[in-house]
Amino acid sequence: MIPPSLKASIKRGERLGAEERFDAIVVGSGAAGGLACLKLCEGGLNVLLLDAGMNTSIRKRPFTTATQFLTRVAANSPLAFRLARPVARLAQRALRAVGNLRQPIQTQCYAWEKMPQAFVDDRDYPYATPSGRLFSWIRTHSLGGRMIVPGHGWQYYRLAQSDFRPASPHRPAWPITLEDLTPWYEDVETLLGLSGREDGFSCPPDSLISRRIDPDALEARLMAGVRLRWPQAKIMMSRFAPPKASIALAAATGRLTCRTGAVVERILPDDSGRAGGAEWRDKRDGVLRSSRAPIIFLCASTIESTRILMASSTPDGRRPGEDSGVLGANLTDRIIVRAEGVINDTHHPVAPPPGRCLALPRFDLRDGGAGKERGYGVQLYTYPSGRSSFFTAVAFIEGSPRVSNHIRVTPDKAGSPVGLEIDYSYNEDDLKLTDEAASALRELGKSLGAVLTHVDTVPSTPGVAIHECGTARMGTDRQTSVLNPHNECWDMPGLFVTDGASFPSQGSQNPALTIMALTARACQHVLDKRAA
Repeated sequence: MIPPSLKASIKRGERLGAEERFDAIVVGSGAAGGLACLKLCEGGLNVLLLDAGMNTSIRKRPFTTATQFLTRVAANSPLAFRLARPVARLAQRALRAVGNLRQPIQTQCYAWEKMPQAFVDDRDYPYATPSGRLFSWIRTHSLGGRMIVPGHGWQYYRLAQSDFRPASPHRPAWPITLEDLTPWYEDVETLLGLSGREDGFSCPPDSLISRRIDPDALEARLMAGVRLRWPQAKIMMSRFAPPKASIALAAATGRLTCRTGAVVERILPDDSGRAGGAEWRDKRDGVLRSSRAPIIFLCASTIESTRILMASSTPDGRRPGEDSGVLGANLTDRIIVRAEGVINDTHHPVAPPPGRCLALPRFDLRDGGAGKERGYGVQLYTYPSGRSSFFTAVAFIEGSPRVSNHIRVTPDKAGSPVGLEIDYSYNEDDLKLTDEAASALRELGKSLGAVLTHVDTVPSTPGVAIHECGTARMGTDRQTSVLNPHNECWDMPGLFVTDGASFPSQGSQNPALTIMALTARACQHVLDKRAA
């Protein structure tokens, strides 16, 4: 149910005037955008949220709306959790076959059938990839972003100290340290209210835990099995929390105006070259409109935020960050390798809540050592199935930033950006790590007594991990970075990019907590400057 304050905020957005000015504009309502709205509103700013999400009337798209509704009901039915795995897989394929008619890319997301209406219509929002170089760009147009989709991992980990240091020319240094970000990790963790445990590891470092959880009998058995087989391996309970209702909390301040159905096309500079506003297309009527504010937080997700940057220009006609040579470059995403099976004669007393699993960070170092530059962690899920348990182990391999993996806007004859191309491929190191991870999952399943029915032998399609980062990196030198150490665009002061686009490298953990910590830090930087 939408709180009355958020309904009022949306109503204000529907009456948005052409000349109305705000203290700040936030583009996107996901993990970064929602938090930016909350922090800026709490700091006393009047904020306009521009978000592409908008409910589609069944009268406009009766077939799509009806099939998405039926898919959602079927996927979330209690019966779906009691089906035998082969039957569940068959039902899932049937649902996705229908979804493929309008969402052939979005149906590749593991959580698509839980909330299909939240994902974009691929036919309406196409993009290009070079022949033989697929990239599955998973996108949502919904208030709250991808984080609100049921079945999302909802896991939050800090990056390790080693993730911020340069390990090689292919892994550039961050302009900040773990110590710089620690207060903001703590701030976000307190807001989220994490469930989990403190483990004393350096990778990932401990978080502030609001609700300590202990392993149940099956989890304890699996943890003991890992420690028996690999005494030096790390294994821990995941750190998780449901998404925070940041937008509703921001609306409760009375300072948020929320405009839905607004697809931002570019950022507008003022006469001095600072950020001055945003130009957006209204999904209701297709009309191009603009809104004004001296502070812009671009939080539309990694690829979309950089697309907007590449479609924008400074007063002298340059793209913000263009001279750095890295705008649009160094796109990264994790590689997924998955193993599935059954653990017989044992199960959880109740099904685990979303986000709860066992995590094995840097499982590539399970036999000891710390010399590897890149590696992989494993998330281990088990679900009750009668007297047995479904077993799923997912390895997430860290992507390496490379100039060859990039995005570009495709201009028409007049030079106006009208489309997007994503060029991404794996190299030999990626494929080698894929083989290593697949072997590790087989060994893990065998050691834990699982009967494996499937192990991936090829890497996942790029993009499917939904952990994409890079393309507008932060740094200490405007000649080699798009953003300064506070996530502010060198070439357009007042414009902040705090989503995954800002990452110099991907790091070894899920990016969500770091994205939110960077956002909180940048918001406080804005508020401090206004107060000075």
